[in-house]
Amino acid sequence: MKKREIVLVSIMGILTIAIVLFGYKYAAAKKEALLSEGEKQTETVAETASSQESVVAESDTSEAYAQFLAAFAENRNSAPVIDYLQYVHHHTKEVNVVFFGDVAADAAWAKSAIAGIQTDFPLENLSTSFFSYPSDSSSVYLSSQYVQEMVASNPDVIFYTIPTKTDQVVDISLVDSTQNIYKIYDEIRAALPDTLIVLVTPPPAESKMADWNSRSLDYRNYTNNLVEENAAFTVPLYDLHADFLAELTNRSETLANYMDAAGLELNETGQQLYGELFANSLRTKMVDTTAGLYVEGEKPAYTPIAPSLVVPVAPVTVTEEPVTVIEEPVYEEPTYEYVAPTYEDPVYVPPYVAPNPTNPTNPLPSEPDNSNSSENAYETGGNANQETEGGLAE
Repeated sequence: MKKREIVLVSIMGILTIAIVLFGYKYAAAKKEALLSEGEKQTETVAETASSQESVVAESDTSEAYAQFLAAFAENRNSAPVIDYLQYVHHHTKEVNVVFFGDVAADAAWAKSAIAGIQTDFPLENLSTSFFSYPSDSSSVYLSSQYVQEMVASNPDVIFYTIPTKTDQVVDISLVDSTQNIYKIYDEIRAALPDTLIVLVTPPPAESKMADWNSRSLDYRNYTNNLVEENAAFTVPLYDLHADFLAELTNRSETLANYMDAAGLELNETGQQLYGELFANSLRTKMVDTTAGLYVEGEKPAYTPIAPSLVVPVAPVTVTEEPVTVIEEPVYEEPTYEYVAPTYEDPVYVPPYVAPNPTNPTNPLPSEPDNSNSSENAYETGGNANQETEGGLAE
């Protein structure tokens, strides 16, 4: 009996343990199922909330973007190029940017600037290409097919680095250089009427400064002349050359630290700074973008620039040879003036008669009598002679 009780107790214990274990496992499974269900519900709620937020955000962006586009269209005569790029990208779903002129193929400064704005702005379908002619003058651009080759790429924006460095080397005049550059601009405008063209000054070149040509000009004279002329027009211009030198002054740096060993091209540090200045101009410099694409509204008429430039007329110097005038002597007859002689009556002065001491009663002759003057004189003279003779006789 005692043995049977022990067996029953053992069986009951085993069953109790089994029931407890089963209940624990069931409870754990149930808990896990409930937790899993809760997580699914939470995820569903989160996804729903996220979807709703996305819809709201998209709606806010669209409204904000519409306001931005409206503001740009109203003020596009003074707007940064980055706004124009977004305007074109929004309407055409892509934008093609070209670097043309005195620029290196795949210029590091240009590529870094474009990559930066693509990160900060909705410009995912932005492409870039380079048409590089750094060793050619503006005259070569006009006589070649450079413009036609670039036009074939159908760009939306062209950054045209002006070839003033080479123009200085080939020794053309300031007037010809500026006119040629604007002729190229006019040619591009005629071929691509909906493309925005931005003139860009070239980066500094230390070894070319004070490297005068036969006109006593260096490349800075050519660059500055175009910048000054452009002030009279609405052509967008980035004077990165001046911006670069101004930034070095602010940093108290020398240009040599940003140039290669030859002093002709920017080194890596210089390329980085030049790219930063270019990117800053894209974002902040206000230019006239009315030359570009118009989706709505009337586009202003365009007047070519090159023919309107005032070409100074060189003064004509007339050299007059000295004229030697030989004057023949003119004979003049002498004039004679007759002077009549003047006659004066002689004034008679009586001879001096010494007083006669023997005749004190008549010491001096009285006033002579003109009627007997001759006779008296004769007599006196005779007496004198006689006395003289008498004296001699004695």
